[in-house]
Amino acid sequence: MGGAKAAKVKETVRIAKVVAGGQGLARTASGQVLLVPGVLPGEEVVVKVLRERKGFLEAELLEIVSGHPQRVAPPCPHFGRCGGCDLQHAAYPLQVEIKNGILREQLERGGALELAAPLAAPLASPLPFGYRQRLRLQVDADGRWGFFRGRTHDLEAIAECPLAGPEINAVIRDFPASPALMRLLSNAQEVEVIASPGDGKVVLILHLRRKARPADLQASARLGAELVSVSAIFLEAEGQQRLGPFPEDTAGEGGGERGLVCLDFPALSGLGVPDYLLVQEAGGFCQVNPAQNRRMVEQMLAWLAGFEVTTAADLFCGMGNFSIPLALAGIAVTGSDLQRSAIRSAARNAEAAGLSNCTFIQAAAEQAARKLAEAGAHFDLVVLDPPRRGCAEVIPRLAGLGAGLLLYISCDPATLARDLAGLTGQGYRLEKVGVIDMFPQTAHLESMVLLRK
Repeated sequence: MGGAKAAKVKETVRIAKVVAGGQGLARTASGQVLLVPGVLPGEEVVVKVLRERKGFLEAELLEIVSGHPQRVAPPCPHFGRCGGCDLQHAAYPLQVEIKNGILREQLERGGALELAAPLAAPLASPLPFGYRQRLRLQVDADGRWGFFRGRTHDLEAIAECPLAGPEINAVIRDFPASPALMRLLSNAQEVEVIASPGDGKVVLILHLRRKARPADLQASARLGAELVSVSAIFLEAEGQQRLGPFPEDTAGEGGGERGLVCLDFPALSGLGVPDYLLVQEAGGFCQVNPAQNRRMVEQMLAWLAGFEVTTAADLFCGMGNFSIPLALAGIAVTGSDLQRSAIRSAARNAEAAGLSNCTFIQAAAEQAARKLAEAGAHFDLVVLDPPRRGCAEVIPRLAGLGAGLLLYISCDPATLARDLAGLTGQGYRLEKVGVIDMFPQTAHLESMVLLRK
């Protein structure tokens, strides 16, 4: 049945809700579940059924018979073709409401919310547009850049992206002005454009289709003169160590310090944390919405303020996004991460902040939890900020750490619900849970959960 064409071509339906992934869910006259993009809850629409999948139909929107009062005109001309955004047709307050409903449904389905108070108020982003400090562009065989269209590898070429910060869009608009960059793009499959909010600089990482050649190195050296707002460029190719930063250091700053991405954190009012700065090596993980990330850190500290916490383990610590503010608040932190560059950055950030209550180890989260437990280490708090797949492999190891509190930051409500089932099986109960809208205009959903033994 999967992929077969459905017998019925057109149908008028009413959208019941928007589900994970940003599509609207409706039922046909015969009761079949139908998913369609570009719609909002309660709308009556005419759709064309495209194909039948196992358990549901896929459709496209043909006509809006009765629209939602918060439907708006998408500001991006690529919306509907570019695969990046799902919700530009919804006013921003409605987007947050939709995501809150998706999180609630996922947790209720998994049984987690039966043990918790109602969801906390969603944390909306200060910037619905222009918030991203990092953008990954696809590059086709002709050297054009853009994003893949939904569920395809067809390129939607762009000149700018309304989700990107102004520094990023200024550089993208200047791409054609650099012959050196255009030469490099002709051999690239992706280019990352990374703004450094702490110092206003921009870094490029080009992922080449084959190993870099001398002509690529020469072009990289020229690029700094052609794109003055780009402070550093790196070249990456399979089977070759990362090259850069380019252009070569002429100011005596030291190549190892060039190409760092800086994030500044103003003092967190009332939470006892002074101003601080985090840096990371370009290409490492960090939240793409720096303004919302600061609010997320502030919410973490506010949620923990009512508890006695003197020690914490941050098992996916990265550059220290949570470790450093926890340590600045007087908590002794042990952080772990599998990525060597992340641990280098975390240690550098702790030293820059004058902290002596941080320890960082390079290890996968499950391995770190096991080794800490074997060493007899116990913690008041464990912080989990895993990738999209969640951290099912870590959960069996948590009992050995003895933590009375767990803080889980999730970017996928489905894996969160699965992991919460494992955590509640260990005797943890939800204390607080809420949406953090890190990705406005998209269906991506970040959330924060506090659990107590």
